[in-house]
Amino acid sequence: MKRPPEKPLETWWKSYKNNFILPDGRVQRPEHEYDTVSEGQAYAMIFAAFMKDKETFDLVFRWTEEHLSRGSKHGDHLLAWHWKNGEVNDWMAASDADGDYAFALLLASYQWKGHTYREKAVQVINDTMRLETARGFDNRLFFLPGLWGRERDGCLIQNPSYYSPAAFRLFYETTQDNQWLRVIETGYWLFSQAGIRLDTVTGCGLLPDWCIVDAQGNILKVEDRSIDYGWEAVRIPMRIGLDILWYKTEEANKILRKIHQFLQTAISHTGGIKAVYQYTGEPAVEYGSLAADAMAYFIAQVLNSKPDSIKTSFKNRLGEKSLIQNYYGQSMAFYPLALERGILTKP
Repeated sequence: MKRPPEKPLETWWKSYKNNFILPDGRVQRPEHEYDTVSEGQAYAMIFAAFMKDKETFDLVFRWTEEHLSRGSKHGDHLLAWHWKNGEVNDWMAASDADGDYAFALLLASYQWKGHTYREKAVQVINDTMRLETARGFDNRLFFLPGLWGRERDGCLIQNPSYYSPAAFRLFYETTQDNQWLRVIETGYWLFSQAGIRLDTVTGCGLLPDWCIVDAQGNILKVEDRSIDYGWEAVRIPMRIGLDILWYKTEEANKILRKIHQFLQTAISHTGGIKAVYQYTGEPAVEYGSLAADAMAYFIAQVLNSKPDSIKTSFKNRLGEKSLIQNYYGQSMAFYPLALERGILTKP
């Protein structure tokens, strides 16, 4: 009897583990001299939880705690963001990774009823709230990029793609700390405002990789950081798409529709989606990317739009040999594949 053909998601997961997850549980980035970032560890744990792959989840979790935990050195439950050549070379925490780490642990606690996962998640959630948020304009509670981001005169550096509303709602459901609801409110305020205007520049609905919110609520450029809809902001559809799928959030719908409309127009003009766009909408590069195609297809799926050309472009890119070891693109590819497979469900 012939075995049924393997589903695309299962094939992808085998490839992902083979290319990025080492036997000891470290997640490597081949295109960055085989280094490791806390974000990558958290992504792999999220994927393993949705894939019901407990062995891989525990392997990655163990390596992360043993090598990136800031506990013994700094006394908190956050993660050092960067490891290279056998050791941590920057102990700074990155809030997107800390949030994703806690999210992964919560997913695991639902999947395998493990108290250890839940207890660890709560510790990370509480330290993330304590150390990586700050009050700013209009007494709003902002999600900082890490243990930094507080500038002079009440200005706060922001990375919109770090806000993860669906995960933050789970944090609230788990801890009953309603400060997480305040952070979600701030996130949607930022998503709605940062696409309209940046300093004196009028936007087209795309969100910048980075910005600053001053004490009066003005959204400004950050010196020496990208304001493109680029490698950071491309994740925003994944962040708010989950919020639509799980919580039917209308604010998320509006933001995602604006991005979708822009991408549809871009496709009609250039025949495809570029990897990076300027804040004002012009292509910043002439090439495409797996990450951009994955997120465009995910948006189309979430909004129940006809994704045929976007889907074809994504599937073609996914199969390119040159992109098999593209850690970031392959990580973003999980979301449309998982949604196709019907496993991206709320725990």
